[in-house]
Amino acid sequence: MSFFELKQWPPAGITVNPDEFPLGSLAKYAMRADYMLIFIALYVGLVHYCQPSAEKSTMSRIEAKRTGSKVAVKTKNGPIFNFFVLAHNVALALYSMYTFYNSVSLFISTALEEGLESAYCDSNFTCMNNGLFKLSYLFYLSKYYEVIDTAIILLKGRRSSTLQTYHHAGAILCMWIDVNNALASVFYFVIVNSFVHSVMYTYFAFSSLGFYLPGKQYLTSLQITQFLCGFVYAVYYALKPNCASPSQRFGTWVNIAYLLPLTYLFFDFAFRTYGKKKPSSKKSD
Repeated sequence: MSFFELKQWPPAGITVNPDEFPLGSLAKYAMRADYMLIFIALYVGLVHYCQPSAEKSTMSRIEAKRTGSKVAVKTKNGPIFNFFVLAHNVALALYSMYTFYNSVSLFISTALEEGLESAYCDSNFTCMNNGLFKLSYLFYLSKYYEVIDTAIILLKGRRSSTLQTYHHAGAILCMWIDVNNALASVFYFVIVNSFVHSVMYTYFAFSSLGFYLPGKQYLTSLQITQFLCGFVYAVYYALKPNCASPSQRFGTWVNIAYLLPLTYLFFDFAFRTYGKKKPSSKKSD
């Protein structure tokens, strides 16, 4: 048997049948390490290949406003493309709301019945078998669909930043690890990330309709807060005695290793995009 073949599915401790999940039949492909890594490599390679040059790329509305550029930011994409962008954002907003509601409800019910520590560590896999594993698996699959965000950026003639590419590629890898090891710490990521995405994709849906709501910088602040709190949550989970198995601890440290550069990239993006603009020096005649 190859190292990359799906050796155990579902993971140890999981008693529910993933084949009964929506899209559960995709697990034999999606949960294989080789297919997952090939997808990530293709994604990164295609983004690099399809990137417009800096001279030919367009600017987002916020970037143009920040730099004071008068370069046209609107692209010539037709109504079909615009409708697709709207449908994409609405679909992800609704899915994120569904995931947030169900994951929060599950966490609260488990904490009330078995205690907060049981919900946090889930050593007996109660949360996982009562719905968290299903939510996590679907959340993992959604990370593949979310790369369409990058395709939309490229189709608008804009460049995909290192942050954009790293964010999506790393999310797929980390969620694969989380699901493959039935990490209880995935509770935080599913709950908080689905909440952030509920707000974010709702904002994007309004933007695709031409309603540019104020306060986009707070979305970035919300994401950074998510990562900082997630770092504390994950480190405590990895270090807490009798809370995680060795494979779960290792998977958590991989998530933390992904999180650190991601947080830096978001801080850098926030500073460059929403930081104080340097006054432009004009030549005197």
